[in-house]
Amino acid sequence: MLRQFVLLISVTPLLFISLSGLADSTTSEQFINALSERLQITLTDAKKSKRLDNIEHIDQIIDQEVIPQLNLEALCKRIFREHWQEVIVKNKQQAAVDAVVLSLKRTYRLAVSSYNGQKIEVIESKHQKSYDIVRIKITTSGKNDHTIDFAVRQFDNAWKIFDFSVDGIGVSKTLYGSISQQIKSEGLEKTLDSLSKNSRATTDS
Repeated sequence: MLRQFVLLISVTPLLFISLSGLADSTTSEQFINALSERLQITLTDAKKSKRLDNIEHIDQIIDQEVIPQLNLEALCKRIFREHWQEVIVKNKQQAAVDAVVLSLKRTYRLAVSSYNGQKIEVIESKHQKSYDIVRIKITTSGKNDHTIDFAVRQFDNAWKIFDFSVDGIGVSKTLYGSISQQIKSEGLEKTLDSLSKNSRATTDS
C-alpha cells in the first residue's frame, strides 16, 4: 500500500506543470484540466526522448514549472501543524519549505520513470466554502484506476494547490505523521537537516 502511494505521489507533481498564465484560469476545474492535459504532453515527450530518468531534466521541470503552482507556505503549515509555531519562532520557515520541496523531489525522481501512457482526466469537483476540491482519474492498463483530489483556492487572485490526496490518502497528513514523530524524537533542526541531507544524497547517487 505504501509503495503504491509513493509511486502515485511521485507522478503527481507533473500535474502542476503549466502553460503561461495557467494560474489565472477562470475556474478551479479549468486550472486542473489544463494541468492534466499539459501533463500528458510533457510525460509523453519525456518518455519518447528517454528523459524520464534524467534527474537534471526532472529538476528543471520542477523548479521552473511545478513550484510556481503550489502555495508552499500553506502546504507546509498543513504538514508541520502544531510544529509550525516552533518553525516561526526559530526562523526556520525557509528551511521547512526547502525540506518539503526536496522531499517531494526525491519521491518524484524515484518513480517518474514508471509512467507508461496512462490517461489523465478531470472527473469531479466539489466547491467548499473557502476552497475547491478537483478530482482527476488516472486510467491504468491494469485492473485499478487511481484518483487524485487537489485542494485548490485562490491566493492573490491566482489558483494555487495547497494540498492533495492520492486514492484517499492525504499527502500532508502522511508527511505530518512521519515528520512529527521525528521532530518529537530528534528536534526540529535535526529533522530539517535530515530531510535535506537524505534528499540531496538521492540527487548525488
